[in-house]
Amino acid sequence: MLFGERVIFYFWAYMSLSFYLSGIRFFTLTALIAWLSIVFFLDPYQAESFGIIIFFLSLFVFLVGSCLLFVLWIYRKGLGDAGTVLYLTGAFRQSILLALFLIGIVFFQYKDILLWWDVLLLLAGMLLVEFSLRRLKENVDK
Repeated sequence: MLFGERVIFYFWAYMSLSFYLSGIRFFTLTALIAWLSIVFFLDPYQAESFGIIIFFLSLFVFLVGSCLLFVLWIYRKGLGDAGTVLYLTGAFRQSILLALFLIGIVFFQYKDILLWWDVLLLLAGMLLVEFSLRRLKENVDK
């Protein structure tokens, strides 16, 4: 049994999609509260590198949860609950890549080096990673 098949078996044996989504919503809301508390209580001019790292990590966790909920919402609209479960690992990977893309934009803005072609290069890099991982998955499944 391949890894993806084990995940699907575990999912159907022990969890429902709505229970999974409620857990994601809870952790996304928790990450949002953590990120907002950092935004409101941390002075970026006095924060050392640890404060900046915590800011970006909490933003990353919040964005992964938000992007995952968005991607799963699109999958549920197009494929229904049964089809969505088949693509959970892909949706999680895509949400991580979307979050990395958005974090990259925020980081470039933080460093005052954000230009339009930086965004295009970042997007091209994320698409390259996504297509490479898809090709790798196809080769492993054969």
